[in-house]
Amino acid sequence: LGDLLLDKSNDPLNPTSGWKLSARLEPTLILGDTNLPYLRAVAQGSYYQSLDKQARTVLAGRLRLGRILNGTVDQIPASQRFYAGGGGSVRGYAYQAVGPRLADGTPAGGLSLLETSLEVRRKLTDRWGVVAFIDAGSVGQDVTPSGDNLSVGVGIGVRYDLGFGPIRADIAVPLDADKRDGAFQVYISIGQSF
Repeated sequence: LGDLLLDKSNDPLNPTSGWKLSARLEPTLILGDTNLPYLRAVAQGSYYQSLDKQARTVLAGRLRLGRILNGTVDQIPASQRFYAGGGGSVRGYAYQAVGPRLADGTPAGGLSLLETSLEVRRKLTDRWGVVAFIDAGSVGQDVTPSGDNLSVGVGIGVRYDLGFGPIRADIAVPLDADKRDGAFQVYISIGQSF
């Protein structure tokens, strides 16, 4: 197990400039009738750019990639597969609802992950702010992340600064929803989405 975190942003809960980079490697060995060694790797980068001197308008972007090496979806435990969808992932979709599903609609997970987000954050007063965002992501059965079956959600949000960080409320709409997806999703949390 290995973790790397570089945080060159100016605030852990409400960054207005700088960048963050994280990576995690999880080597695993499954023992049984047949032995299966595999490696789960995830990397994420975020970038924040103020568009004015007072940092009232901030452009924020995020890219997250993951892959599992050596194994098929059926061989990898469900808890170790990749999933996407939800407030910290692809807004507009329910938790883990992006990607392949079983016949009963249960998320199947995958061997690869691609997620990206872009936000424009605008501070209206010292306490209140608004956000417009677009999120996209896919979960694949192949080990290489790709844009195939990309799910995209767009939305707006409100931020209220608690002094140590914002509380956020977002509403997002899936752009390619199917009958199993809702018309919209609402998310409430503390801190920016990334």
